[in-house]
Amino acid sequence: MFCVCADVDECAEGSDDCHIDALCQNTAKSYNCICKPGYKGDGTQCEDMDECENDYNGGCVHECINIPGNYRCMCYDGFMLAHDGHNCLDVDECLDNNGGCQQVCVNTMGSYECMCTEGFFLSDNQHTCIHRSDDGMNCMNKDHGCAHICREAPGKGGVSCECRPGFELAKNQKDCTLTCNYGNGGCQHTCNDTDTGPVCGCHQKYALHSDSKTCIETCAVNNGGCDRTCKDTATGVRCSCPVGFTLQPDGKTCKDIDECQENNGGCDHFCRNTVGSFECSCQKGHKLLTDERTCQDIDECSFERTCDHTCINYPGSFECLSEVSNINDVQ
Repeated sequence: MFCVCADVDECAEGSDDCHIDALCQNTAKSYNCICKPGYKGDGTQCEDMDECENDYNGGCVHECINIPGNYRCMCYDGFMLAHDGHNCLDVDECLDNNGGCQQVCVNTMGSYECMCTEGFFLSDNQHTCIHRSDDGMNCMNKDHGCAHICREAPGKGGVSCECRPGFELAKNQKDCTLTCNYGNGGCQHTCNDTDTGPVCGCHQKYALHSDSKTCIETCAVNNGGCDRTCKDTATGVRCSCPVGFTLQPDGKTCKDIDECQENNGGCDHFCRNTVGSFECSCQKGHKLLTDERTCQDIDECSFERTCDHTCINYPGSFECLSEVSNINDVQ
């Protein structure tokens, strides 16, 4: 006599030794422990996987923040996170209340700046404009020469120039050189300070645009994110799909077209959708013509030995009549 023992579900009973960050999977006579996504280990011991540690930076173009079992991307000031959750796009501050500028607001990559019309210069607060004067060498004079901030030098009868935060005063003591500390140096992704100013770079999925600031996707990396065909253009990649597929709103994914949904695909009888195409087929007793859509009745009576005596063809079928039936029909 054999004893059939029911399997014990250790996962349901809670008698397993899986880690708190693991999933318990019941099997016949045993169970498996599998670490949850975002964790690594043998299941009995699981530790958080730091996605931000790799050279890929978790796919984030700016900052990667590791959290238990996951991670998230964040952007520098002046940028916003794109819909893909990884790329960072410039925020146009001028769209909101003219950026707080009294006169002219100019958007830049990662920041913005206020400017004044002819006859005015920008005040120390970098937002309001002051009317210029032609008298003497002071900050009210239009020829003071400071690129950003003008300070009057008491007792010297002159002026000294200063720069806004994120800029450095040039050797001529008048101009201001941008640094990576201000608006990420005008770079969309990475910024490196050099003696001649910021040099922009891009995350490994992207290529530097001709403006040397913005980053565009390239077909050379991961096919530009395209499902099928990828083409490099001046503004980035352009994805396209083969016949039988349609490009989705994300501009990347190709979805099969179900041709059978419209006019039965042009098929006389049956339409079967396939990946990237479709097939027509016919009811029993019919054959598909060379146009692969039209169905034509098969005349079985034209074949030899279809019937012993008389053969009558019908659409999609045929009938054999015996000799007795023929005699009765004649009488």
